[in-house]
Amino acid sequence: MNKKIFILILVCTIFLTACSSKKEQTKVVSNKEVINTSSMKYKKCTRTGNAGTGIDVSLNYDLYYTGDILNILHSEEKVVATNESDLDTYEEAYKKIYKNYEGLKYYDAKVERGDTSVTSDLTINYDKIDIDALLSIEGEEDNIIENGKAKVDKWITLAKKFGTKCEDVDD
Repeated sequence: MNKKIFILILVCTIFLTACSSKKEQTKVVSNKEVINTSSMKYKKCTRTGNAGTGIDVSLNYDLYYTGDILNILHSEEKVVATNESDLDTYEEAYKKIYKNYEGLKYYDAKVERGDTSVTSDLTINYDKIDIDALLSIEGEEDNIIENGKAKVDKWITLAKKFGTKCEDVDD
């Protein structure tokens, strides 16, 4: 009897955990607003590597899109290093890049420093961001914007050049 109860609790826990994590995937925060992405398709893209001796890099990207339009990009890039000066370099580089985007609504970037890591967390809501302002910062050459819209295929093509792999996530 106790064994059946234990198995039932285990199955329910796994089921509830799977359901709750799936629901969390469908919400993104952009400009302090919760965006429900449940009607969008979702791709998860990853890349790992090392950026030198003792520096490991993990890059994770969530793409929310409808048709060929990239609606929201969420990226989490984590650099792990044992050398303090390497972490300083990456932290400063991320902050310098994001300084260019200060004041641009729907471009939400933050950099967090840990004991052995620097994490860049970025969300771009292409549905609401001022595309002209974004292009004035980034330039139009080698960009994923076409006719004022971010294109998911252009992003994937660019990311593949750097070894990023993407997979569809089923609802």
